Amino acid sequence: MKIVQGDEQPINDARNVRTGDLKKQYILTGEEGSLGNFVFGLYYQTGDFYSPRHKHNFCQWRYQISGDCSFDKNGKMTPGILGFFPEGAHYGPQTSDEPNVVALIQFGGPSGSGYMSQNQVYKAFDGLKEFGHVDKGVFYRNEGVPGKKAVDSFQATWELANGRPMVYPKAQYADPLLMDTNNYRWMPLDGVPGVEEKSFGTFTDCKMRSASYKLDPGAKLTATGRGIYFVLSGKGTLEGGPFRTYTAILLEAGESATFTASETSEIMLFGLTDVSRIRTPLPHDIDTAEAEEELAEA
Repeated sequence: MKIVQGDEQPINDARNVRTGDLKKQYILTGEEGSLGNFVFGLYYQTGDFYSPRHKHNFCQWRYQISGDCSFDKNGKMTPGILGFFPEGAHYGPQTSDEPNVVALIQFGGPSGSGYMSQNQVYKAFDGLKEFGHVDKGVFYRNEGVPGKKAVDSFQATWELANGRPMVYPKAQYADPLLMDTNNYRWMPLDGVPGVEEKSFGTFTDCKMRSASYKLDPGAKLTATGRGIYFVLSGKGTLEGGPFRTYTAILLEAGESATFTASETSEIMLFGLTDVSRIRTPLPHDIDTAEAEEELAEA
């Protein structure tokens, strides 16, 4: 269990593998090298952001707090939109031309591919400069450097950090899922007086769950299951300390924590992968040998 007051964390200019001005406020991070590694924080796009259409070997939750962000044919995220971006599914291009704020969690998904820490990403991104350059989220290799001449910039950092081609898992979902939380109804949470729930669903065979909870003053909510509970509004106590807007708690499997509201509060759950369910690998688009051959011939 780990509790962090998000409003106490610094907002820093981001080192960005994409294009545009971006600031990041890291709130919680996982364990580097683990299957369940993750990073969670608030991302402040100050306009003029661009990322090409691409996919990842990890999953993402995105919750739009303010402003708009377009994902082209995948839809637009406006305040209150919750997006689940599954590993292996293409999305974008992503653009924004106005300031916006999004809560973003990137985490190792059901394929067991894990998630690189930000330090690993930044170190590899710096290393790419020896072999080429990045333009609008695409890495272009210098003349004579072996490998594909153009590749997604995150994929390029991953391949440099891991010393092998990235092999994408086949997607369990064809596209990202955008859910307008404003259009969900508050429903009584059975057996928990003063608490209502918006249930957004359970995703993948590793059972990542997402929901929002509204607590009346004096109500208690005992949170369970591997995931991040993030306070969108309100105040109260959490495990002997305070909670307020942007308080976040990480719970691992088997842990629990109790919120007690002193005023009306809304808390969102971003479920993380139940890594105990990763027993056999998912099928991949191409195996490693084929990927190495493809890169060698490019």
